[in-house]
Amino acid sequence: MKDFFGLHPTLKIRLIMNFFGTLCFSTVGGSMTIYYNKYMGAGITGLLLVISSVMVFLVGLYAGHLSDVQGRRPVMIFSTAITGFGGALATFANSSFYFNPWVTFLGFLIINFGFFNTASQAMIVDLTTSENRRVVYSIQYWIINFAIMIGSGLSGWFFRDYLVWLLLAITIEEIVSCLVVIFWIDESFNPDTQQHKQESNIIKAYFTVAKDRIFMYYLFASVFIAMIFNQIDYYLPVHLSDSFRTARIFGIEVYGQRMLTIFLMVNTLVIVLFMGRVNKLTKNWSRSSGISIGIILQGLGFMIAFLGRDLTWELIAALVATIGEMILVPFSQALRADLMDGDQVGTYTGAFSVTQPIASVLSGILVSLSSLYGNIGMTIFMFFIIVLGVLPSLRAIRMHESHS
Repeated sequence: MKDFFGLHPTLKIRLIMNFFGTLCFSTVGGSMTIYYNKYMGAGITGLLLVISSVMVFLVGLYAGHLSDVQGRRPVMIFSTAITGFGGALATFANSSFYFNPWVTFLGFLIINFGFFNTASQAMIVDLTTSENRRVVYSIQYWIINFAIMIGSGLSGWFFRDYLVWLLLAITIEEIVSCLVVIFWIDESFNPDTQQHKQESNIIKAYFTVAKDRIFMYYLFASVFIAMIFNQIDYYLPVHLSDSFRTARIFGIEVYGQRMLTIFLMVNTLVIVLFMGRVNKLTKNWSRSSGISIGIILQGLGFMIAFLGRDLTWELIAALVATIGEMILVPFSQALRADLMDGDQVGTYTGAFSVTQPIASVLSGILVSLSSLYGNIGMTIFMFFIIVLGVLPSLRAIRMHESHS
């Protein structure tokens, strides 16, 4: 708490907004796939998810550039206003007056606009230094996981029967966020006062980022780092569904789907309970050590999970992967911020948004082909994914430190 109260006032407000935004969205976000599947079928649901992912990717690119040209605050105000409208639309489409799953999807498409997150992440970079960024990202990561833990619990109890009220909560939260930005958030970046004039052409702006060899090394590594994170949503559910040996805990049957839930619960609880402790233990670590050890431990955790078939090994895997995740996230996010050009932080943030869609496509391909090589083959792939995450990251760190 001492670290939190010592932050810039805008950062404290931003982190509090992050908590409530994540809390409200996580009450419905994870269950909307079930909603779409129920009313539209699996085929349409898959197509809608692809459309949503592509849109988020494209909007993120535009928002990053726009926040460099216009400033962070105008983009955040526009974003919260339009996502508030999306929330209201989804709420109306599930009310007692009107029901339409397609209008609900449109509302969520608007809610998922990546304007706010891209601009607010750029603002965090503006308001932090190399010395305190890791602390800020640690706090942010803890807040997000704590909010998800509460939100997911509320979702389990209320999503089926009270969806309209959960959507209304999202709408209210977005409206309040818009007012908070208008009245309490100061601009952290004025394009008119920057040393270098902002490139108004978005394509030229991103070509400039592409010429930054150090950043591109880390961008490449981050695709594979994201692939490691993705496994909890991609191959791990497949493995547990096909290979996990059913067990019993206090008379309760634990099969593949329940084991996945336990894996997620262990992950979230360990982060919420021990993130601060891990952050203190790694406080004096170098960036090279933090990132490489974090990637290796998280990847090793999933390798253990893919080879394991019983409860004990899956719990060990969850712990190892989570420890690696807690070490990695603050170091990786702080390094990403350190590698960004101060005049183009928004564009750099937008460029970084490509990593998740690419990682998702590659992770999906590995799942599709997994019937050919099974658990052992996937474990071998995970080894090479770890290598491709570690080596370019270390290369980027060495190049950055030699230029500093």
